Amino acid sequence: MATPAKAKRDPEATKRRLLEAGLHEFAAKGISGARVDAIAARAKTNKRMLYYYFGSKDGLFREILRWKLLERTEQLKEQDVSNPDRIAERQERVLANRDYIRLLTWEALEGGTRRKVAESDARAAVYGLWIEQIEAEQAAGTMRADLDPAQLVLSEIALTLFPVAFPQVTRLITGLGPHDPEFLAARRRFLSVLGDQLAGSAVPAERPQTHFS
Repeated sequence: MATPAKAKRDPEATKRRLLEAGLHEFAAKGISGARVDAIAARAKTNKRMLYYYFGSKDGLFREILRWKLLERTEQLKEQDVSNPDRIAERQERVLANRDYIRLLTWEALEGGTRRKVAESDARAAVYGLWIEQIEAEQAAGTMRADLDPAQLVLSEIALTLFPVAFPQVTRLITGLGPHDPEFLAARRRFLSVLGDQLAGSAVPAERPQTHFS
């Protein structure tokens, strides 16, 4: 096991190992159930290093959220929200981040509806950026303008998170697990068609009146 003196020689590597180990432990056991000793052992360091860099288990959890927020922000800056394949591509990213999805599920289970959401301002700002991108595309006529941007963001997240968060339901409905190649191919085709349907001009708000002679 690494000693504190040795760990300080490469602090970024130690911090990264602690972040990755923390993500795994939180995903597997929940925020309350995760143990500092287990996180440190997985990171091949000791718990004093966790306290040194993050202050506490809660501090590590918040830093994991900030780490993932940074990734999401960079992805949002690069994405084309009017791309018909965007939802299918997001599904693939979600599938590659199963531990993070499990962590969010634990956060919901343990936090309920009354507990203050950790890093709420920063997380809301990421979603706000996504909403602004949709509004800009709607104004340019490249996305349907009759869809509420916030509801669209929420719905696209739900579409991609659900198969991973509830694999048992996915299997009951499709007969396949969310990581089966056959499911992935069918899911990508479906989400690409759906994304294509969401593009284009708005549906008229009112149906034209019919005039009789």
